[in-house]
Amino acid sequence: MYQELELYIKSHGKIEDKELQLIIKAFKPIKTARNEMLCNIGQVCKNFYFIKKGCLRLYEIDSKGNEVTGYFALENSIISANTSFILQKPSRDCLVSLEPSELFVIHREDFFKLVDTVPLFAHVYHKFIEFAFIHSQMRIYSFLGMEGIDKLKWVMEHEPKLLSRISSKLVASYLGMTNSTLSKLRAKL
Repeated sequence: MYQELELYIKSHGKIEDKELQLIIKAFKPIKTARNEMLCNIGQVCKNFYFIKKGCLRLYEIDSKGNEVTGYFALENSIISANTSFILQKPSRDCLVSLEPSELFVIHREDFFKLVDTVPLFAHVYHKFIEFAFIHSQMRIYSFLGMEGIDKLKWVMEHEPKLLSRISSKLVASYLGMTNSTLSKLRAKL
């Protein structure tokens, strides 16, 4: 049942079986329905997720009421409403399951207990934070300066599964363009 999570942890380095079991026991399996909200704007995020099967979306609502996607997480990845999870402040983001999903969830208290006591788990956390930071910087600096066609090419190269798995409307919100603009750009390629 926990095979994917075990492989994910082991992919970050060697770990004693006893420590691996501590990690596994801290995560609980859950299933979510399509469009199930895991964290809403204004809620304090208490959980961190590993995706066994499915897709989660992290997004915010801009000043015009538009949904702006910040990140999609697919199988064998981890996600949370990071700022709220870390700072324990009300979230500016929504975290939603885009499709029926199978997840492993860990509560914040258990999560940071593992960070403090299991070196490899601390490494996993630090790698995730590095990834989140780099991803944020890429979106802020690269996407702002890129033409629409270049954004689409970047996704095609670096995140091709998104284009075949996620609706055009949501991919467009991730790229900072309208759905009709995305359709026109796709037709050009």
